[in-house]
Amino acid sequence: PAALETLTGLASRFGAFVAERHPFALAEALGAFKAATRGREPRGAAAIEALRPALCRAISERLRARPLPAGLPDTTPRTTAERRIEQASAELIDACDSFLRRAAIEASLTADERREILRGMLLTRAIDNRLKTFFTSGEVRYGQASVQGKGFRSLGQEAICAAAIRIRRGAAFRGADGQWTGDVVGPVIRDLGVALAMRSDAAFVRAALNAQMGKAGAPFDGKDLHIGDFAAGILPPAAPLTTAALTMAGMAMAFWREGRGRVALSFIGEGGSSLGEWHEAINLCAARRLPAVFCIENNQRALSTPVAEQSAARVFADKAAGYGIPGLTIDGTDPDVIAGAFTWAVERAREGLGPALIEVVAMRMCGHAHHDDMLYLGRDPQLGWEYPPLSGHGYVDREQYEFWAGRDPIVTYAARLERDGVIAAGDLDRFKRDADALVAQEARAVIDAPWPDPAIAGRD
Repeated sequence: PAALETLTGLASRFGAFVAERHPFALAEALGAFKAATRGREPRGAAAIEALRPALCRAISERLRARPLPAGLPDTTPRTTAERRIEQASAELIDACDSFLRRAAIEASLTADERREILRGMLLTRAIDNRLKTFFTSGEVRYGQASVQGKGFRSLGQEAICAAAIRIRRGAAFRGADGQWTGDVVGPVIRDLGVALAMRSDAAFVRAALNAQMGKAGAPFDGKDLHIGDFAAGILPPAAPLTTAALTMAGMAMAFWREGRGRVALSFIGEGGSSLGEWHEAINLCAARRLPAVFCIENNQRALSTPVAEQSAARVFADKAAGYGIPGLTIDGTDPDVIAGAFTWAVERAREGLGPALIEVVAMRMCGHAHHDDMLYLGRDPQLGWEYPPLSGHGYVDREQYEFWAGRDPIVTYAARLERDGVIAAGDLDRFKRDADALVAQEARAVIDAPWPDPAIAGRD
């Protein structure tokens, strides 16, 4: 047999995508891609965007050339085999077209946007490190007692901040009356990066630190350990976690009725996606074509429960088929891919096409919460910019940990940006110092802040 061609560049990524989502169409899809590109690598966002109609036509031609045997009965009552093939063909063509749209978005990311993403990941890790220090140091005190607080770090998952890079966010969407008119994100407990993408000024950094310690002031005057800011489009997480998914579905319906093009982005861990409220939320949004995006963050463990004990699905994105919406599984350590996926999903939601389900795959490189590090890693970690080494006694899967340890999103993304000329040698260290300095300043303010007045405990 003739040797198969070795794929490179965008063709290689396209082939991997088709193999993941539509494996039996791989030969036709790759043939169509080669025909549409005429064997040339498309360079830049405009070239990729221009390729979309040609690829759709080429795939359609190849699929129509497939013979359909005569005499096939209805595949299901009142659905002919011909109609079912048409549906499947349309799904494949849309999926391939969507791949190119996401690739074009990735190629269009500006240097400023990519530097913002890198800084967002660094600020996330710097805050997380300080929250863990609060937990272990005993420096925050109530009378003679030390107060640890409870917190959830996002070590290894910081790239999720790229999800919000091109949604409606920032001061332009806050009215003179303080009302928020932009998109809304519903982060879960490990989504500090998403919240920081919506607001990252010093006051919000202080609020993120203060949420764990419960001092007076933002975010909730000590009444909750989560973070949120309705005036910046950040819905606070709730317990149970899927309560927020239902809230986001309600917001999506309100946005649809409002008709101003706003979108609700709902985030949940793979464990939380097992809860009934999450299914109710995504099913409603799918059936009504509401402007929402649903994200499952698969970080390999729900507290200590591995993925195989949560779901029998091959990948969580496969569950999208049950709701009649697109599903996508992406690398949760690649900020450019994340930015492309979420921008695409928000675009189609804004256009009235309904939600998409994005599975973001990464690994939680720390315990479930601060207190769990010793059980997960085998010992309390020494904090820093790098992942901690394992001891021999934790419940973490060592093989998984070693694989994901080579995919630190900060390390890999900074190297990519330097290679692309977006940052210079030495910029990463400077950005780290900036993040550490800001966090140190706001941590001092939290330590010095008063405790809340007990009289306000029962007030909203």
